[in-house]
Amino acid sequence: MSRKGENIFLRKDGRWEARYIKGYNLDNTKQIGYVYGKSYREVKNKRNDILLNINKNNKSINNSNKTINDITQEWLEQKKYQVKKSTYSRYLYITKKHIQNEIGNIKLKNITPHMIEKYIKTKQETENTLTKKPLSSKTIRDIVVILKQIIKKEHIDISLTLPKILKKKVQVLDIKSQVKLEEYLKNNTNNRNIGILLCLYTGIRLGEICALKWSDIDLLNNIIYINHTIIRIKNLNTLSNNKTIVIIDEPKTINSKRLIPIPPILLKYIKKIKDKNEDNYFLTNNNQFIDTKTFYNHYKKILKKLSIDNYSFHTLRHTFATRCIEIGFDPKTLSEILGHSDIKTTLSLYVHPTNEIKLRNMSKLKFLKN
Repeated sequence: MSRKGENIFLRKDGRWEARYIKGYNLDNTKQIGYVYGKSYREVKNKRNDILLNINKNNKSINNSNKTINDITQEWLEQKKYQVKKSTYSRYLYITKKHIQNEIGNIKLKNITPHMIEKYIKTKQETENTLTKKPLSSKTIRDIVVILKQIIKKEHIDISLTLPKILKKKVQVLDIKSQVKLEEYLKNNTNNRNIGILLCLYTGIRLGEICALKWSDIDLLNNIIYINHTIIRIKNLNTLSNNKTIVIIDEPKTINSKRLIPIPPILLKYIKKIKDKNEDNYFLTNNNQFIDTKTFYNHYKKILKKLSIDNYSFHTLRHTFATRCIEIGFDPKTLSEILGHSDIKTTLSLYVHPTNEIKLRNMSKLKFLKN
């Protein structure tokens, strides 16, 4: 006969029914399974077999009563003093939007590999609320990496496959467009225009040029020192009406903090706009920096005025690297100027043969015998 608490019942249709917990949903609610049979013993044996199989394939990976929210908060407190503000801001955004709000209430003792895999699959099918398109592979990858770090803090190690980041097709200014842009910048010398020209001939990033001060430029030795970058991050102050704030931070990586020799062709243009106050910013000649968005819009207006295609600002960096390879720069030198730690990064990300170069190389082919 059925015993109290066994969840085995005799149904009205004469069959026996046994219930069991087959898992937990992402909202921490139980998933109930059912088996049926002609006798109490039959359904009990069936259920025992199912539970045995579940325990083998979906074994709980921790016995703690802590929730994912609990360990996420602990992890964030730890990271707050270990990483840059921009990195911490990204961590905070990912954990709040994609982890705490969705699976934060799940207890560690209820976590299973299957549950985490299901959660990741759900994220891959989730639309970005702004673009109405699936979340990018970069965002999914960030979620997986952060979640693995969080649960690993409790000695939980789950093997999760990181989604591949789809590389965007990079752009390089064609020769005609580059010449047109250069001529305009040289004939309209002001700090912002020379700043664009400087990026085109040094590969400096948008945030780096906006953070550049005259004290970072040594005109005696013709060297630029990249020590800072300007970035816009999520505002951590929840009481503020501003969703984002602009901060001055260290460059992207250790290798991004670098020195760049100034090409001689730029010297007269830089000296023409030189400010006496070393503490002033290069692009403004005063003690106020220009926001990256404002400078980006200035660049876009010039492209539109010159009827040049709508290239991103980063195209200047791609173009610089490509032209350097075309004139014979060795990859190691170029890698250090760009601030990369690995030559492979330079070659794979920033060196893109143009159609002109492809045509020039293909024209070298000759028949072995005429």
